[in-house]
Amino acid sequence: MTIIIESRVIVFASINDIAAQNIKNQLIRNHNFKMEYSSGIKVYRNKNIEALIVEIPVDSIYAEKLEDKFKAELFIFASRHSAESRIPALLSHTPGNWTEDTSLGGESRKIAIASPKALKIAVNEMEKLTRENNLSEYKVGLEVTHHGPYVENTPTIFIELGSVEENWRDERAAYIVSEAIMKVIESRFKMKCNEYKVAIGLGGPHYAPTFTRKILETEYAIGHIIPEYVYDKITERELEMAIKRNDEEVNYVLIEWKGLKRNHREMTIRYLEEKGRKWIKI
Repeated sequence: MTIIIESRVIVFASINDIAAQNIKNQLIRNHNFKMEYSSGIKVYRNKNIEALIVEIPVDSIYAEKLEDKFKAELFIFASRHSAESRIPALLSHTPGNWTEDTSLGGESRKIAIASPKALKIAVNEMEKLTRENNLSEYKVGLEVTHHGPYVENTPTIFIELGSVEENWRDERAAYIVSEAIMKVIESRFKMKCNEYKVAIGLGGPHYAPTFTRKILETEYAIGHIIPEYVYDKITERELEMAIKRNDEEVNYVLIEWKGLKRNHREMTIRYLEEKGRKWIKI
């Protein structure tokens, strides 16, 4: 394997993604990213913060084997979010598949390494900027861990703009996402290990409102979230994977009590207590 391009942080933007291109343009316009060619690949570099923007020719969720060409401390995907609800949304999450289903990219029962602090910073920054810029129509929050791509060794997050084309083209919203990306990049080099309570979340629905409130209102930084809807198809292996696949040690397991069926709670608690893991009912 030969690494072609290296930077402390790499932001990926699909050329097929209207929202990603909108976000990329905001970053270039406002943050001194300059186009250059590296090993024949067009990139945008900000030397002051050791960050790159890389355009990719496939949809982000199918961008497999990135580590064959790129090396970084953190991968960030600027991406569209799609939803039948059509609710305007600014969201962040880690990619990965809890089950065998790989219809949205990635590998079966494999998850990327989460960065709880990066997720917390991204969501908090988007929440702050939606208030400051009078974009209250946009819902801000976490999503559970879902879809591809699978990234083995590099912490990876998505920061998304949704949920329909009108939103993807909204330069005001793209600006907010771009500023959240910059906040994550800049904060990554300043964060202290004891700054937050690092946790994972178990239970609840896809848009994780309970865990979103936790990262907005408390000291918790939450990495992987396993939703209730996959619990019938997971085992203790996935629980341990959720704890282990974070870029910092997880000291807390938050269980959304009403967001799990009784048998799922019992399986979870039995496993956590066998392993001596601290869990908290929320």
